[in-house]
Amino acid sequence: MGQPSLTWVLLLLVASWFITIAATDSSEARAKCNCPAWWSWRTPQRGGDTEQGPDEGFASQGRWCSECHSNATCKEDEAATTCTCKEGFTGDGLTCVDVDECAIPGAHNCSANSRCVNTPGSFSCVCHEGFRLSPGLGCTDVDECAEPGLSHCHALATCVNVVGNYSCVCPTGYWGDGWHCECSPGSCGPGLDCVPEGDALVCADPCQAHRILDEYWRSTEYGEGYSCDTDLRGWYRFVGQSGVRLAETCVPILRCNTAAPMWLNGSHPSSDQGIVSRKACAHWSGHCCLWDASIQVKACAGGYYVYNLTAPPECHLAYCTDPTSVEGTCEECSIDEDCKSNNGRWHCQCKQDFNITRNETHATYSNTLYLADEIIIRDRNIKINFACSYPLDMKVSLKTSLQPMVSVLNIRVGGTGMFTVRMALFQSPSYTQPYEGSSVTLSTEAFLYVGTILDGGDLSRFALLMTNCYATPSGNATDPLKYFIIQDRCPQTKDSTIQVVENGESSQGRFSVQMFRFAGNYDLVYLHCEVYLCDTMNEKCKPTCSGTRFRSESVIDQSRVLNLGPITRKGVQATVSRAAFSSLGLLKVWLPLLLSATLTLTFQ
Repeated sequence: MGQPSLTWVLLLLVASWFITIAATDSSEARAKCNCPAWWSWRTPQRGGDTEQGPDEGFASQGRWCSECHSNATCKEDEAATTCTCKEGFTGDGLTCVDVDECAIPGAHNCSANSRCVNTPGSFSCVCHEGFRLSPGLGCTDVDECAEPGLSHCHALATCVNVVGNYSCVCPTGYWGDGWHCECSPGSCGPGLDCVPEGDALVCADPCQAHRILDEYWRSTEYGEGYSCDTDLRGWYRFVGQSGVRLAETCVPILRCNTAAPMWLNGSHPSSDQGIVSRKACAHWSGHCCLWDASIQVKACAGGYYVYNLTAPPECHLAYCTDPTSVEGTCEECSIDEDCKSNNGRWHCQCKQDFNITRNETHATYSNTLYLADEIIIRDRNIKINFACSYPLDMKVSLKTSLQPMVSVLNIRVGGTGMFTVRMALFQSPSYTQPYEGSSVTLSTEAFLYVGTILDGGDLSRFALLMTNCYATPSGNATDPLKYFIIQDRCPQTKDSTIQVVENGESSQGRFSVQMFRFAGNYDLVYLHCEVYLCDTMNEKCKPTCSGTRFRSESVIDQSRVLNLGPITRKGVQATVSRAAFSSLGLLKVWLPLLLSATLTLTFQ
């Protein structure tokens, strides 16, 4: 045989190279082969065993930690780089997906009073509404009835706590959903009635829950006029020198400043009868009861009556009072006052041993103090004269005056209590001398000083704001003929005599205006002021006014209006021709003018 050819030599070399490759250690083979992440691999081992690759996570000598998922951890050693998903995530380390523990039964430990909320890599437990997380106790019930500010029941309702919530229950005799409760007519106890309080009806004694009627023209001795009680609804008490109870006999026509006077057809009840029903009749055209209205009457412990009045069926009709009933009506006098009569008109006056004098700046109380031995008495005792002086402001002036001309309004503010607002007429810009008695003579050259005072409740929180103050030619505060002094919180700019001294700054308000009367067949002027209790903690109370400010049509809340008057010319009674009442029409005059005249301000 000859020498091997070159071809055979090359074949032998290639075969040797393949044998070397096949003999390479299996671990080296794995290091050089990068299997896909979703594979699991097995390699033969010496001795016939196999090596199992991981199903979760990925290990490779050819990878870097930067290739692991952001929600995975990376472990590096000499053998390989391993990516493993963090707790709360699942995947191969290169890709990790959040585990929704809230969707897997048993994967979370939230209690029955809470709900599971999935978060990246974990979860949280949120208490249901009406529950609160308590350390070591989980979610426990919140007692909304026991914690201030959590329940919103009506003031008359009872709050009842239930698990996770609460309910509101109106008291017996009231109806509503608990968030709003009202009584219904006939549901109150003996001597009580449904009366408005705020935005609801509540059971109350009308002897304490009523409004005041003090118009002097209601007296049966007053002449004809054009008054009409179309706006009277609810419980009222008559006060003043015109009489304190309705007339019980037929009243002649064209009396009480109206066309057809209304009188009580029947007797007044006694105090033990409670609330009784009566009929009020209107006299016109020879018929003492041409029209009638159903009313209620109650005798009160103070010797006065209250009336649940309804609007008359026609106009002009008005309720008339008996002026002789004024006698013996000093039940409002204090223990330090006596009831005195002056020309048939009764008023309260300090007792002889209680002497109060006043000047423009102070009220002075004077008396005599006698000192004696505690055990024995001799003719000579120590006698000490003393006096106490109090600086005058509007409030002190009203409290130390004898029968000041004043209008009173009670306002309840939810959560803060009852407030009292008073409006009075004063003689000078010092606002320390209110007009006293039943009348005062003024000319149109004089100024009328009006003061409003807030009392009761938290005076540091609320400011008294006069929103609308105006004059009308009748006692009807809703009379369409109005002359505004203050409108939308600001003084009228066309009348240079108007001056607002204080408004929305404190617990009192003051303004002045020169006297006037309405043009046309009008001889009376009434003053009305709508007031508002402004919360200084949450509102801007002091008005910002300018001469060019646009004035919108004012919507006036009559439940917040104080009334004073009337102002009438001296020696003149309001009269309207009999022909004007043949059709019972309403006289309309639309232009108020300022006219020069001497006026008499009559107070009740």
